[in-house]
Amino acid sequence: MNENEEYQRDAADPSERLLNLTLLLASTSIGMTKEEIFVAVRDYRNDREGGIKIDALNRKFERDKKDLLKSGIKLETVILDSDMGDNQETRYLINPSGFQWPKGVKLTTKQLQLLQLASSVWRQASLSSDAASGLDRLRALGATSSNTNTAAFAPRIKTHSRAFVPLTNAVTERLQVSFLYRKANSGEAELRSLKPWRISHIENQWLVQGWDVDKAGFRNFLLKRIVSGVTVSDTEFDRPTQKQIDELQADLDKHIANNIAVLKVKRDSLAWFHFDPPSSSKSEWQEVKIQFMDLDLLADELRDYAGEITVEEPAALERAIRLGFEKVAAAHA
Repeated sequence: MNENEEYQRDAADPSERLLNLTLLLASTSIGMTKEEIFVAVRDYRNDREGGIKIDALNRKFERDKKDLLKSGIKLETVILDSDMGDNQETRYLINPSGFQWPKGVKLTTKQLQLLQLASSVWRQASLSSDAASGLDRLRALGATSSNTNTAAFAPRIKTHSRAFVPLTNAVTERLQVSFLYRKANSGEAELRSLKPWRISHIENQWLVQGWDVDKAGFRNFLLKRIVSGVTVSDTEFDRPTQKQIDELQADLDKHIANNIAVLKVKRDSLAWFHFDPPSSSKSEWQEVKIQFMDLDLLADELRDYAGEITVEEPAALERAIRLGFEKVAAAHA
């Protein structure tokens, strides 16, 4: 296996699997057996090649059917006589009529630009390679085009963390995970066990949220602080209730509300365009307030804008930035 093939296997994602399953079953007129589906859809095929038992693969397929139904996509079943004797076989398909583009409907330039932005974010997050071809189909259906280059202002959502894919899979499959997590204060790595409920992108940080098994409480873990591979167990957990999700979100909102940094940003600098301060004032330095998830990670980010920002508060943020510069200077002394 070459490097590119290994990357493609690691990049498997539930969203991509559901999309590929939808495209596959919407393009067949006679349907496909479960065995054919497990061969044709890469994620299922990888599971089989990796030694996953057929019972687990069947459960995964049943969960995918339920997830598609929640999105308004229903798998239809067709019972046909098998070529092998008197047995019958069940075949699955999706009626393509639910995906036909309405006659006479065209997208405006602005609407197409928004779809281009969504496609850009989708590709950057490594969720699917089908986003670009989807845009091509929209243009073929009569959507207007634009010469505006949207790449310059596309949201920068990146998932370089190796923890992203296994955690996303664990959320979908509702499987308990464990990993080493580096504490913000001491810097020590501690083994944590988690029932992952969801992956979120908040305040420019990816985090996994769920129930900490050892601490017996809601927890939010920044992917940047996961310093080991993610071990996905066979231990399943029940889907969280809406009340639990609301409590988890309230806990996170409270944490973010208490973390506010006040900066002064130099006009027309890289920091200026990054933090996008209000343009009401024409002074050289403009004040901007930002919320943050983790003070040390914010300090790492702000060190890239040395000379272009000053920290008004909190004082701990300024100290963290200065300490980072001192460590770099000491390492190169």
